[in-house]
Amino acid sequence: MDSFAIKRLLRRPWLSLLTVAIAVMLCAALCYLSGYLDAERARLAQVRDSYDILCVVSDIYGTKTDELGMSRVYSDFILSEENGIGAYIRDPRMIKSFGYRSEFGAGSLVGISSPRCAAALDESMGGGYEAPEGFFGSEKYVCLVPQESYDELAGRVFTFSVTDSAGATPEYAAGNGSGEIEIQVVGWYRGEGTTLYMPYAASQILQMKISGIASTDAASFLVADNAHIEELIKAAAPMLGEVDPTAVAPKGRFGFIIYDEQYRATLAGMEQNIKRLTYLLPLVTLLSLGAGFLVGFLATRGEARTYALMRSIGVTRPQLFFSVLGEQMILPLLAALAVGGAIRQPIFAGVFLLCHAVGCVLATARAVMIAPSAILRERE
Repeated sequence: MDSFAIKRLLRRPWLSLLTVAIAVMLCAALCYLSGYLDAERARLAQVRDSYDILCVVSDIYGTKTDELGMSRVYSDFILSEENGIGAYIRDPRMIKSFGYRSEFGAGSLVGISSPRCAAALDESMGGGYEAPEGFFGSEKYVCLVPQESYDELAGRVFTFSVTDSAGATPEYAAGNGSGEIEIQVVGWYRGEGTTLYMPYAASQILQMKISGIASTDAASFLVADNAHIEELIKAAAPMLGEVDPTAVAPKGRFGFIIYDEQYRATLAGMEQNIKRLTYLLPLVTLLSLGAGFLVGFLATRGEARTYALMRSIGVTRPQLFFSVLGEQMILPLLAALAVGGAIRQPIFAGVFLLCHAVGCVLATARAVMIAPSAILRERE
């Protein structure tokens, strides 16, 4: 950067201000859009990986999701990774209910496979619980009681008269059986009431004991990989058909509902936004190139005689070209360094500078490549 170039910039204050303003705006736009595009792509990947898509088993008409009375064939199909859809799902939520009577009252004894099966236990819904490690996968007769009752009942073993009626099936409308078991209180859940929670696996053993069969009242799960929903539907088809409220002769007894409308709407909105950004970035780079040509054109306009005189005193064409180009790039370079450092996008600040430089090169070459003798003759 020589003193001559600085003097020439100071003699053209309005053009210098215009150059700085254009450089700052376009460089900032390019850096901001590129950073925003990267952030949107990262958010899209995060949504695809972490968005919880809930699937709920229902009757084949999609009108009933509880008291289904699903036989063990279906529950095993849901949970099995080798012979079912277990490899395509996560956090299975299986529920089996009984009626109970004991010395401290009566109510419902509910077998659950996950704390998210019940709002009273699910922390995301304001619930909470305290239970031994591995409680939900245990096969022991243990239970959680309301928190207000836990201090009095903790660790005690009670005899329960249990009736398998809450999950009655069409074949056993009045219930599948009844019997007595001993069950130990090992934890609590937030809230009050008469409902007790036991491990789902233990509830299946209990039903086999009192009824000779095992069934499930309700089942739901999350999609393990949101990118493979279609594979899940295909794998589930042999046992869980497509829900059809209008079916006259439905195939199968059960289907499942995929609650993915919000997920798909979110993806569509983000993908559309990313598409717009991918169109805007090339447009801004073209504007940067055009701005470089405009600045170069304005800077060299009316300077043909000056350039001709410089050539006539011995300045070579390459020397003149790089001298004029360097003069035009001083302010855009400073603007790009400042904006790139402030927004922390040095790469795209460099992209702006490169595009701007290409425009300046075209304008400068147009001005300095004219033969000096032709210019001087024209002036005469």
